[in-house]
Amino acid sequence: MMQDDWKAEEEAFAALSRERPPSRFLEERTVRALKERGLIRSSPLRLSSPWMAATAVAASIALFAGGVALGQWIGARQTVNAVVALYPDGPERAAARVQQTGSAHTAALAALVAAADSAGAGDVLQAREVAVAALWAAAAEVIRLAPDDPLAARILQAFERQAEARSSAEGERNVVWF
Repeated sequence: MMQDDWKAEEEAFAALSRERPPSRFLEERTVRALKERGLIRSSPLRLSSPWMAATAVAASIALFAGGVALGQWIGARQTVNAVVALYPDGPERAAARVQQTGSAHTAALAALVAAADSAGAGDVLQAREVAVAALWAAAAEVIRLAPDDPLAARILQAFERQAEARSSAEGERNVVWF
């Protein structure tokens, strides 16, 4: 019988709400008490003069620009680390890879010329476009490597003249590439 009494009391206790809602004016009393103790201000910060406002704007711009510069610096450093990780042997090894790839490209072009006699006109045209695009990309990379290289500059100028002539022959088209 005593256990049944406890069980009823436990059920009644469990049925009670766990939280008691605060009174309506608790927030106001709390804020007033914090103001009296000087823990919060009674009014928001106001910029009393135009000079203070200008200084605040300049400081925020400087902080933003500093963040952008820091982000750029960190990004550049990570890119350099990634390139070093890809080519751990240094620029000599990268130059050897370029030489090897260039030789393979030249051999592929020679095979293409040999096959051009037996291929159809469409195949030859497509192969020529691929070869020209590769040469154009290689010349652009040489310009990035050595901006004063006159041979690469002339090759790029010839490609640009050809592209302009082709676009004027086809008629003016506005194409936006993404």
